[in-house]
Amino acid sequence: MTTVVVGAGLAGLAAASRLRAAGEEVVVLEATSRVGGRTRTERLRYGQSGDLGGSFIDLGQDRILRACADFGVKLTPTIRLFEPGPDGRIDLGSVLDNTVVVEGRLLAPEERAKAVDEVRAALSAVPPVSTESVASWTARSGLSRLARRLVRAQTGMNPVHEPEEIPMSAIHPPHSGKTCWMIPGGADSLATAMAAGLDIRFGQPVRSISRNRSETVVTTSSGEFACDDVIVATPVTPTRGIGFDPVLPEWKAQALAATPMSQGGKVVGQYADGDALRRRLGETVTSDGPIAFAWAGPIGEQDTVVVYGLVPDRNDGFLRDEGRALAALDDLVRAATGAEPERLAGVLQDWTRERFAGGVVSCPMADFPRLPALLAREVGQGRIHFAGEHTAEHWVSSMDGALRSGDRAADEVLLRRSVGSAL
Repeated sequence: MTTVVVGAGLAGLAAASRLRAAGEEVVVLEATSRVGGRTRTERLRYGQSGDLGGSFIDLGQDRILRACADFGVKLTPTIRLFEPGPDGRIDLGSVLDNTVVVEGRLLAPEERAKAVDEVRAALSAVPPVSTESVASWTARSGLSRLARRLVRAQTGMNPVHEPEEIPMSAIHPPHSGKTCWMIPGGADSLATAMAAGLDIRFGQPVRSISRNRSETVVTTSSGEFACDDVIVATPVTPTRGIGFDPVLPEWKAQALAATPMSQGGKVVGQYADGDALRRRLGETVTSDGPIAFAWAGPIGEQDTVVVYGLVPDRNDGFLRDEGRALAALDDLVRAATGAEPERLAGVLQDWTRERFAGGVVSCPMADFPRLPALLAREVGQGRIHFAGEHTAEHWVSSMDGALRSGDRAADEVLLRRSVGSAL
């Protein structure tokens, strides 16, 4: 075969599809039993979809919008998670200018408006430095206890780590949410459509990638695959676990080591009386509790709604206890809506402990675009290529970025092929 693609997430599927269209003989090796990677969807009651990984497609993410159009994947009507402030821009205050729950109670509109105004005034009077931690800026700006608590809570939206570890660039301004879409049939429906016709070998975790003068050999737990080129389209953490022979250059190994993964997961609940609940919930809910950020998906045919909650991994056991997490989601919905929710189904996804994920998404933090550029660069005399959202030049840490990275890696292979033919 000419190319082996490691990983059947969106990046690997994009790369394999592009290569196959160009006449390459491509095999995709997938460690698990499914395609999509961190694009995973649970089918709840009545067949309603609940995305456990990637959910939103933002305005400007033209690559994934084109893919949805090409594969006939339907989108919801446009969604506006955040509204611009008085100056026309989305900022930290925009995130708070929705439903806010603090210490288990719903903030009254006037109390919330006061906090929003305070945060925006602080942004103007004490502009944050992009590399400054969230904890540092909230202390330096002199915010009140409530405003400081609300700003710090936004570090759980990705979800990520602690406010002391997160730079202001990660939360201000918000990188998405002004105009976006979801896939009502589930985000993994795109991955399923892209996988059709590809040669995907499941249950093939890659142990090592070695190369000599004539070929590159990918060794899995059950066999070997010799090829000309390899595209490694796995997340940062599992990529670190692959044995490379010769070993990766120091600059590549250091880039992988310097790129942390966002630790956390997602709790998903399906509720009855969906239309009324969604209207009461508002566009988004920000909370200082264990579920940092929540929103509702589209209404199902049986008047059900799926509510999504982002859960940062605080290393307190919450993310390992599905019953506790679903009860917390019920509590958040109850506080936000003032109604008693009837949960029909629910599931908790802990991405931190996923062996072949190692976390939610990559977090290059303030070291952008240097780290993604290094992570994307090929090695092994141009025979080993890298893809994945962490390598994206645009829309890093997103489904769109993953697709773009797969295209870029495939083009590297094709360019190498054309240069070799010319020589």
